Amino acid sequence: TVHALLCAADVVHEPFCVINADDYYGIDAYRTIYDELVKLPETGKATMVGYLLKNTASLHGTVSRGVCHAVNGNLDKVVETLKIKLCENGEIRDIGAGEPGELLDPLAPVSMNFWGFTPWIFGKLEEYFATFLKGLAPDAIKAECLLPVFVDKLMHEGELTVPMLTTDAVWFGVTYKEDKPFVQAELRKLHESGVYPASLHE
Repeated sequence: TVHALLCAADVVHEPFCVINADDYYGIDAYRTIYDELVKLPETGKATMVGYLLKNTASLHGTVSRGVCHAVNGNLDKVVETLKIKLCENGEIRDIGAGEPGELLDPLAPVSMNFWGFTPWIFGKLEEYFATFLKGLAPDAIKAECLLPVFVDKLMHEGELTVPMLTTDAVWFGVTYKEDKPFVQAELRKLHESGVYPASLHE
């Protein structure tokens, strides 16, 4: 969210990436975004790593994803889709307006909030968040100021260009408690193969 990212505004003074703390993004994704971060100009440009929609859905419930559209390698639009359902027949549908819902492309790139920015973005975030707060209803205590929506707005105002990166890395995360055994098994495989350390405190 925008407000989570703003918490780091006073301590981040160089190009940086943003991740969700409860997701595993894969080593290659970090290498990919780093290579782009070191080339970013100070202003007007960001980057992101996109993942395939089919690799980010859950059979245990709906998920929220920023479905991405790119033109000539640059992110063109992020559609925040709040109720994506992986059906038992393998189809993926947006059921936000009710079932059966709109059929989605399983190969569509989605944002998993793996963004790359320069510190210039903090000023824009502050402006956007202030406007967001002013527009809230008094009882909107659970409202979230979503980062993909912010990025989409800046792109369409011509203030931000976002090259969309791709990666072969495998993403996984825990959205529902039923996801936990799968994630544990995948992490165990990474430990056993030496890709990911068994302990982060060694």
